Amino acid sequence: MVPSAIVTLDALPQTPNHKVDLNALPAVTVESRADGSPRDDLERDLVGLWGQLLNRDQVGVHNDFFRIGGNSLQVMRVIAHVRKTYGVGVPASYLFEQPTVAALAARVREAAAVGPAGAGRRDS
Repeated sequence: MVPSAIVTLDALPQTPNHKVDLNALPAVTVESRADGSPRDDLERDLVGLWGQLLNRDQVGVHNDFFRIGGNSLQVMRVIAHVRKTYGVGVPASYLFEQPTVAALAARVREAAAVGPAGAGRRDS
């Protein structure tokens, strides 16, 4: 298991009985560490989709889909959304290799520029 965040403290907060006061520990969430704002409507749409699928308030364009809670079933939902909304096929393997909104958006733009014949369903 790998922690999603590491926080350095000068000392652990303690209760009057000298035990660690868990309620006084600072809250750390993946959402508070979102990485990058969407730059256009395509990225905003994908960020919103990922946030909805992963139940996250905030997702950045450089966040790794799997590190913020994504799984293979959700990959298929993302791919289906891209196909339905933008009319281009992106292989599911691409999201495993390049698991960020920024990379997926770039791939969708490339596929849309080539057109339906060039976008193809390689291995999705």
